[in-house]
Amino acid sequence: MRHSIILLFVSVLLVSCSGNGNKASVESVNNAVDTVYTVEYAKGFTVKKYAEYKEVTVVDPWDSTRILQRYILVDKNKALPSNLPQGTVIRTPLSSVVAYSTIHCATLNEIGVLSTVKGVCEPRYIDIDYIQDGIKKGTIADLGQAANPVIEKIVDVDPEAIFATPIQGRTYGSIDKAGIPVIETPDYMEPLPLGRAEWIRFYSLFFDKESQVDSLFNNTVSNYNAIKDKLASVKDKPSVFIDLMYGNVWYTSGGGSFISRMLSDAGATYIWSDDDKVASTPLAFEQVLDKAGDAQYWLIKYNQPHDLTYTSLEKEYKPYSYFSAFKNRNIYGCNAGKKSYYEDLPIHPDYILEDFAYIFHPDLFPDYIPRYYSKMEE
Repeated sequence: MRHSIILLFVSVLLVSCSGNGNKASVESVNNAVDTVYTVEYAKGFTVKKYAEYKEVTVVDPWDSTRILQRYILVDKNKALPSNLPQGTVIRTPLSSVVAYSTIHCATLNEIGVLSTVKGVCEPRYIDIDYIQDGIKKGTIADLGQAANPVIEKIVDVDPEAIFATPIQGRTYGSIDKAGIPVIETPDYMEPLPLGRAEWIRFYSLFFDKESQVDSLFNNTVSNYNAIKDKLASVKDKPSVFIDLMYGNVWYTSGGGSFISRMLSDAGATYIWSDDDKVASTPLAFEQVLDKAGDAQYWLIKYNQPHDLTYTSLEKEYKPYSYFSAFKNRNIYGCNAGKKSYYEDLPIHPDYILEDFAYIFHPDLFPDYIPRYYSKMEE
């Protein structure tokens, strides 16, 4: 089905494609695909390899009838072919990039090309020594907020491309006028954990690292499925909900999200599993209490200098203590300020899955030591 959809996208490509940087102006004519490239789990991108270039297409995750971007990758050591299709032309392998998010940096680190990063947004959230050292030494530029980066600084860095996370309804502002290609990565909209993880293969195409990264990804798939298979026959699947309010709003992941799928694969029942939405829904506290009040487990991610406790959680907002998971002391916390949860989640869902599996079914993982979550202290 995925391939059928992609073929449909390709057929309407010329109408819907938009982008940045240099545009090839000549249509591809009678070019046969030189190498078959199969995307196994991800729904958001597709690849065609030709003798003289690679064609990488990113699907619009908010409108499946449209293409978000099409990139034409050409070896920078070879002459630019004359018969390129429309799209954003990028010469590869990239050697100088800007990364807007922690996830971009973590992924580039995983594939061994972190040295190409010359500028980042919001470095205080990037828990990678190379980036922090670069910011201190001035070899990596602090470009400000990801939602509103300092364009003048980006121009000064003069990257070959920018890795950015698209948000529905938002643009990249005046960076479009700078002529710097923006490589959009809507991986967080993937409904499957391994689909999101497969985006590491997307990154590898821009650095000519396909073979190395395919091996990394295959290991992730193997590990993930081994844990999942171990839980396939469990009959007791405890109910669970996640996270906290931000301000007066509780953003709840939909039942069609990758986190819902991961909880299911870990032998639990996500309390919103009957909602097929992929994106999060903003809810009032009362709505969450009504739905999750009797849930057996509560998993909380947070970022604080000190670990959250039952006492501090109740002090923060007393109604949190109304949940059964609070009363029964079944809360597990992950302090993302101390753990590399956000860096690892898109790349290594197998790591996160094993933590989940251990929480819900510790008898099946007797020797496992959790990487991220721990039982909340009093």
